Amino acid sequence: MPSQIKQSFDISQSKANPIQDMFNAVAPRYDFLNGLLSAGIDKYWRKIAVNELEPLSKGVFLDVATGTADIALEISSRAPSPARIVGVDFSTTMLELGKDKVKAKNKQAEIQLFPGAAEHLPLKDDSFDGAISAFGARNFANLNQGISEIHRVLKPGGKIVILDFSFPQNGFLQWLYRLYFGNILPIMGRWISGHKNAYSYLPDSVEGFPKGEDFTSILIENGFESTSFRMLTFGITSVYVGLKHA
Repeated sequence: MPSQIKQSFDISQSKANPIQDMFNAVAPRYDFLNGLLSAGIDKYWRKIAVNELEPLSKGVFLDVATGTADIALEISSRAPSPARIVGVDFSTTMLELGKDKVKAKNKQAEIQLFPGAAEHLPLKDDSFDGAISAFGARNFANLNQGISEIHRVLKPGGKIVILDFSFPQNGFLQWLYRLYFGNILPIMGRWISGHKNAYSYLPDSVEGFPKGEDFTSILIENGFESTSFRMLTFGITSVYVGLKHA
């Protein structure tokens, strides 16, 4: 077990909730749907987010809401020397699929996945050089608490990177985006995943998620400094960065 993990952590303490149940249900089709519904751009977004974690050599990194471990595997594939990556997710079904992918890439020595929620990370203080969450922060039960926990487990000088959906600034593009996101995507998602609510939840969660300077303000409130953000693909997603005071 990695030294960053609390020895006393008990996976039975994780309590089920409707969002957790939803991700468990859609897990088998999750990767396929991500690629289909984003026309494959999701891989580009993840690569850009991992770029922000550089340098990756010999670091210890945390992937919060790791899902099926795509970000963890991206970090591992980039590091010139083996990095250590801990992935945490509240969906045990996602984690099992992620473990299969890690094993298929023979990355078990570098990547280890554990059940846990962002609000109560089963991790020790000041343990990680960098932490990242891709399309996970919207699903934190308590966003401030989740960001505060990430701050706690980062080493002084450590970096947080958050990738999540936002809205295009151009009026016409935003109209098209909302049309697709609010009407087409939920129908396709329901049809392919077999879950009636999963892809209706997605646009609702994006609508209510703080964006731009509103999100960087949350980073600052929870102890991060040198915060910044930039929009990707006309503003469909945004990547946020902050540093823990050294």
